[in-house]
Amino acid sequence: MKLPDPIILPFAALLVTASCAAERGERWGFVATLGDDTTSVERVTRSGDRIVSEAIETAPMVVRRRWEATLAPDGSLRRWTMDTHIPNALPGETDLHHEMELSGGEIRLVRQTGSETTDRTVADPYARTLPWNAFVYGTYDLLMLVAHDLPDSTSIGQYFFEGWSDGNIGIARLTRSGDGTVTLNHFGIGGRAHAEVDEHGRMLSFSGAGTTNLQEARRVAEVPDLDALFTRLAAEEKARGPSPSLSPRDAAHAEVGGATLSVDYGRPFARGRSLLGGIIPYDRVWRTGANAATHLTVTAPIRLAGVPLDEGTYTLWTLPGREGVRLIINQQTGQWGTAYGPAHDIARVPMETETLEDEIEQFAIRVDPAGPRLVMEWGTFRWSSPIEVGPNR
Repeated sequence: MKLPDPIILPFAALLVTASCAAERGERWGFVATLGDDTTSVERVTRSGDRIVSEAIETAPMVVRRRWEATLAPDGSLRRWTMDTHIPNALPGETDLHHEMELSGGEIRLVRQTGSETTDRTVADPYARTLPWNAFVYGTYDLLMLVAHDLPDSTSIGQYFFEGWSDGNIGIARLTRSGDGTVTLNHFGIGGRAHAEVDEHGRMLSFSGAGTTNLQEARRVAEVPDLDALFTRLAAEEKARGPSPSLSPRDAAHAEVGGATLSVDYGRPFARGRSLLGGIIPYDRVWRTGANAATHLTVTAPIRLAGVPLDEGTYTLWTLPGREGVRLIINQQTGQWGTAYGPAHDIARVPMETETLEDEIEQFAIRVDPAGPRLVMEWGTFRWSSPIEVGPNR
């Protein structure tokens, strides 16, 4: 299923309606994209030690955020608050409030949603600790700024204020090169991101191409009227219904002989991006979908691409190359898609490949019982492997 058109916010159109509001202090913004789609727009204002950010996101639901940070004289974070509004969320889940206060080697963390409030204080073992969210690029900018005077690979704490690791504190490490590029490594993005910064540590651009967050972001001088943008996007989302995920989870099921085969996997969209050799690099193991690893479950013994598999669950990976692709069958299960363990491989076998005339926008895996074959399709490629059912001994 193709993402609905209202999610697509062309960059040029965003800047046509630049806000005329003015506040004292330095002002800038960030525009983030995923392929052809704009996924967030942020406006940041700094006056002295106070930084205020407002952001509109569509990744995947429409969200409006406002956060405020106060810096200490040494440039570290002293206090941070964020208010999040999700207009089309379920009742009781439309508004969230977060607070973070650092003092005397301790961090106070407050989270409010609906009628529920958590308030806890934890030790701060890191040189500096900051809030972080994968899709709020003002927090990446804050990270670059606050870490600017720290040595490379210093452990910087990151409080995950929303998302799959909500409430936990992870670790980020930055490595600088002489050309203004900073490499960011932390478990929240599953890989290494790269940012360009100026001589003051201000982030000019961000690339998630080497991570599970494939978005790109860049600093801009002007941003649109966020009030008008939010009102329009929220109304359009309400009319069509919210999108559940950028890469929704799906499952393929089929009866082949006496066996039931089920494939559970994530379904990313192409979004105008280059696939093979682009977001799917050559000669690197691909999770074969998005997010959690792709799982195959069989209820009776089969042979997949000639490889005998007993009843049970496996994970499927692929290794694309310029001359073909190999299917990797792995016995480790339950892991995220970045946690491939080659020591658990059962086999690596060639797949048959075809080039399609019509492009497929959303990645798909299916079991063709007529073959029978396991089929993977996206863009203009089709990969497949034969399935045989019967005793393996």
